[in-house]
Amino acid sequence: MTCRSKAPEPAQIVNTKVVLPSQAALVSVQPTGSTTAEVIVKLTSAIKPTDWRLTAQAASGTGVTLTSGDEQVYDPFTLLVFRLSGVVAGETYTLRLGYRYNQKDTLTLERTYKHTAYNPWKRLAQLPFNSGDFTGSIVSFVSDLDRSGSTVQVTRYVDAETWQRALFNYELNTWYDYTPPYLTLRRGLVEYVLYYHNTDRAYFYGMGYQTDDLFPDKYIYSRDLYAIFPAGASRVFPYYQGEDGEVVYFTTTEWAFFLTNNGSPAMRGIYAQFEQEARAPLPEKPGIMATFSLGETGYVVNQVLGSQPHVFAYDSQKDTWTRKADFPGTQRSRGIAFSVNGKGYFGLGTATDQRGLRDIWQYDPATDKWQYLTDYPGQGNRYLVVWSGPKRAYLGWGYESQTEVGAPGHRLVGCTDFWGFAP
Repeated sequence: MTCRSKAPEPAQIVNTKVVLPSQAALVSVQPTGSTTAEVIVKLTSAIKPTDWRLTAQAASGTGVTLTSGDEQVYDPFTLLVFRLSGVVAGETYTLRLGYRYNQKDTLTLERTYKHTAYNPWKRLAQLPFNSGDFTGSIVSFVSDLDRSGSTVQVTRYVDAETWQRALFNYELNTWYDYTPPYLTLRRGLVEYVLYYHNTDRAYFYGMGYQTDDLFPDKYIYSRDLYAIFPAGASRVFPYYQGEDGEVVYFTTTEWAFFLTNNGSPAMRGIYAQFEQEARAPLPEKPGIMATFSLGETGYVVNQVLGSQPHVFAYDSQKDTWTRKADFPGTQRSRGIAFSVNGKGYFGLGTATDQRGLRDIWQYDPATDKWQYLTDYPGQGNRYLVVWSGPKRAYLGWGYESQTEVGAPGHRLVGCTDFWGFAP
């Protein structure tokens, strides 16, 4: 392991708690029909029925109706389901959730929603947790032999002494506790799966970084990787040879490729059988990158402060980069990317004023064009867990940059909702 202070720093980790006294959140808004939508509110047990209020208003001033529905009880929070009726496709609505905070102050959160009949999202079960990092590393589980994502596992850092690993089963819409990795605890755990000769599954895990409260400006980067095969397991040697920093990576069938946020353009590849080599560098200096893969081609969306995100495609067979169409949406930081069924997707993140974004754009490699597709209905917009698959993607958890009415800034809170995306 190596130690490095200052830049490049990893992603900021916000060790906030969802369950503060009298905490509430507007979790999600999604269409359920041509004139209806579903609204989910999260409440802790400390909030009394008279201590909060939800309202919805159309930009045009036309009337809409909110009616209460199911109540889903988790420990340590409750989800309330509301039906928003009388909405019109193309119309924008403002939802406000006001509640008494810490038994004395009133806090009002605001969120806008534009109604549409198109809905590629499925609301999935939340994992009830209230502390630690609301992020993690997500991969398909070993039993997912058809690579469909029917079962995935997420590993997250709870505290300096605790891992949490959970399995999600799509058909049963259920989370299960699972054995955490036998590994020194760390943040930013790297996990990915390769297929040697497109058949033999190799699961890799390791790397990441550690922090020390006595030295808050320093990060201790780990370079160790381990692999589990259909028969046996092994330490990966040599250790990761790239530079220190917050890594991003994409995978093809037999290779994983690593770049460093705000680092040099250098890229390294690690083969399914452990060979490691330098590959062609990214054609420009990296900012904050988001990645996805389509077949044997990896894509990088490079988010550099003050400029439109550039997009590059990497041909892993030829070891060459090609500049693609720039992302046309709002400039942002910490946007996320994934792929489903031959298309790439990019969105979310925060705008330059720290306003949370929820737009998702689709990239078609056949035409080299981007188009806006949908808004993420969930709560988070930064540091989400993301998984790509042939049939669906998973998005969830992370942090929300909340818009607070009457306040100049934004609150950053942890999120526990989880979603399936099938366009």
